[in-house]
Amino acid sequence: MFGDIRELCTVSEYIISLTAGKSLAGETECKNKVLNTGSISYDYFDKTQVKNLPIDYIPKIDHLVNKGDVLISRMNTSELVGATAYVWNVDEDTYIPDRLWKANFKDNANPIFIWQLLIQRGTKEKIKRIASGTSGSMKNISKQGLLGIEVIKVNIDKQNEFANFVRQVDKMKLKMEKSLKELEENFNSLMQKAFKGELF
Repeated sequence: MFGDIRELCTVSEYIISLTAGKSLAGETECKNKVLNTGSISYDYFDKTQVKNLPIDYIPKIDHLVNKGDVLISRMNTSELVGATAYVWNVDEDTYIPDRLWKANFKDNANPIFIWQLLIQRGTKEKIKRIASGTSGSMKNISKQGLLGIEVIKVNIDKQNEFANFVRQVDKMKLKMEKSLKELEENFNSLMQKAFKGELF
């Protein structure tokens, strides 16, 4: 869809700023949760990857994760640093940790398009090249470094068209996952009956 586009810009053309959260862990069950880094490690959001915040901690409102947010891993292994996910759905009172950024977009940016742009192989390679760190297992990227990466320049109409396509694919994926789960449940039920001799 964008193979003929030659004009480039930096990520800052789309993202105005990046907000980092705070990592605190509480021992007591609390309604306020903070995401684990693993919640976006594979470029898809996993809302179950959370832990409790301390019950006496009042999180900042700009650290709250909302449906439609794009989250970026600023610190991880060399393979996973820069992982990016779009938040299709999230439980209430879920907040970002300090190892994740929440992207704040300009008016000319569609979050779904930016998510896909940042997880393309070419972009990931550029992110790896700007990652720094003395540790062999953990790498960091700076805000300036990420916002300075060159990417294709796409107008908002094309972005929206692409985002609608991604939404449809995601709906198909969810339907397939539901069907697969039902098949697995049916298979397990049949195996239980077969084991008990109920089918023979």
